[in-house]
Amino acid sequence: MSFANSARASMSASLKAAFSSPLAAVLSVVSAVSIVAIALIALRWSVFLAVWPWQDAELCSAARGLCWPFLVEKTRFILFGTYPYDLHVRPAAVSLLLCGLAVLTCRQLTGRGPSLSVWQLSLAWCLCICLAFVLMGGGVFGLDAVDPVRWNGLPILLMLSIIAVALAFPLGILLALARVQDTHWFLSRFATVYIEIARGVPMLTVLFVGIFVLPLTLPEGVGVSPVTATLIALVLFHAAYFAEDMRSGLLSLPAGQGEAARSLGMPYWKAMRLVVLPQAIRRSLPSLVNSTIGAYKDTSLVVVVGILDLTATARMSFGDPGWRGHAIEAYALVGVWFFLSCAFLSRTGRRLHKGKAG
Repeated sequence: MSFANSARASMSASLKAAFSSPLAAVLSVVSAVSIVAIALIALRWSVFLAVWPWQDAELCSAARGLCWPFLVEKTRFILFGTYPYDLHVRPAAVSLLLCGLAVLTCRQLTGRGPSLSVWQLSLAWCLCICLAFVLMGGGVFGLDAVDPVRWNGLPILLMLSIIAVALAFPLGILLALARVQDTHWFLSRFATVYIEIARGVPMLTVLFVGIFVLPLTLPEGVGVSPVTATLIALVLFHAAYFAEDMRSGLLSLPAGQGEAARSLGMPYWKAMRLVVLPQAIRRSLPSLVNSTIGAYKDTSLVVVVGILDLTATARMSFGDPGWRGHAIEAYALVGVWFFLSCAFLSRTGRRLHKGKAG
């Protein structure tokens, strides 16, 4: 009964907010009508006019709806690209592992998952990332070696985006702390210059530097894979945006918070960890969630440096002469994935912000 009462109260509050003013009411009605119209068009295209998997694939050429035979044949290619077909269980396991741990982490942050300490969660992520590289690359424990050039589709998208965000966020916090402190002017100037340059340079430029320039700076005989170089470039790029998000939260705090912590005898790092940063992160949550979603989606730009992510494998799937003209099906699958994953991240951000605000 309490759940039902809570649901009714939430619905009542939503309706009251939707019709709180004439303009809000008009926008709510227009939005509802648009959503229903789009849903009906999608339903008609994907169900009533569709060619079903058990039907002849040749019917797709004259059909006006979704070609399910195309998705049946090409879904594995879209998800895993040119990764050896008989080894698809490995990228599938990596994708499930990363998605599962990401969901667990989000539920942990919102207080809905198992109670794990920060160290336990960090250890789980370190083991998960190491296992992901082992499974994808092989060459150990009797696994067949697979060249990183063939790491395509969903696994490489998840590995790059998740690892980049996980490493860029703490680096962004350090840059923000360095920029706002006034004790060491060199650190402040360095952080400022770094952040402004990184935010003022297009992401594609950073990717090209990571792929083509970074290997030239390494000692002779030391190489770096395209995946690793791209990952380094993504971390350095997104750290600047997280730093600015955190700086806004740090500057919004009253100066008395840090002063009170120091008056209690707390050293700088302890005061930051226990007093200042928790409040700054709470105030920066909306922009942090927005930057996280942006970093996740922007990872698709790695296609320009030769790494085939989900959008690239989707484009390759309808390049097959037998399936030309089915770009809508391929991109619809990719669009559904990005919509669901970004909606989950956005919902987690709203729950987290609501919980922190409460």
